[in-house]
Amino acid sequence: MAMRTLVVTAADEAFMPLLRGLVESLQQWEPRPFNDLACFDLGLAPESRRWIEGVATHVVEPRWDLPVHEKLRQKQPELRALTVRPFLPRYFPGYDAYLWIDADAWVQERFALEWLLAAAATGRLAAAPQVHHAYLQTERNFNWRMQRMQACFGLEAGRWLLWDTYFNAGVFALRSDAPHWALWAKWFTLGLEATNGKLCCDQTALNQALWMEHLPVNPLPALCNWLCHLALPRFDVERRRFCEPTAPGHPIGILHLSANSKDSHVEQRGEDHTHKVSLRFPGTDQPTQATSMPSM
Repeated sequence: MAMRTLVVTAADEAFMPLLRGLVESLQQWEPRPFNDLACFDLGLAPESRRWIEGVATHVVEPRWDLPVHEKLRQKQPELRALTVRPFLPRYFPGYDAYLWIDADAWVQERFALEWLLAAAATGRLAAAPQVHHAYLQTERNFNWRMQRMQACFGLEAGRWLLWDTYFNAGVFALRSDAPHWALWAKWFTLGLEATNGKLCCDQTALNQALWMEHLPVNPLPALCNWLCHLALPRFDVERRRFCEPTAPGHPIGILHLSANSKDSHVEQRGEDHTHKVSLRFPGTDQPTQATSMPSM
């Protein structure tokens, strides 16, 4: 029997143009490789809320599920997009697997959804490491991860970052009965308690849980979660596809407009002209003031 699967995302009004791109990208295929769509409303305008209610099976305003400091709750209510992630089976019961996709990502190729869900069906976490031969791994990005890991889990926690695989939490799939959910929540809580609730890092907690609890993971290629802030893709004019910028140049499955890449463009070169192509899903490329959830 096929798994009953739910795609989940979250957005506030600043992310609305990006959310529209994600949703429209998911509507490219019939039948869809998933059953339903859910969206956490982090502060959508009434018109935007009505729009997403017309295309999603579930639209929910999330609670604060973890001990985030009150000042941070008031200042950054969008951080609930991070704190809800270990609790998807509780918010949306009745599904066999959940596929989270950040609203600043969109799906170009169906294979990415299929690979993520097939990997999750094994009971392992399906996610992409922040690794590709085209990625520019800067000292700033590494220090960003190291500082958060050590602030949340102590100096020794940084040792794992030096040699173990570091996964991005912006796109992942996981079965509802996997042990990862509870252990992710456990380490997320410990990290918040260590920082008095002032450092809210779901990705840091996820990786710490994977390392400390020896949780099973099915690493997927960067094509399933291409981090554009680490390497801009190349636009292939003939295929009309965003592709790896280096050989072999495969089409990218999911483009993640992570960190500061949300309004980025790449050059499309013709015989006698060059023009810029937005990284956003076609038709949803208006600029936005959206800020990023941590992606480094």
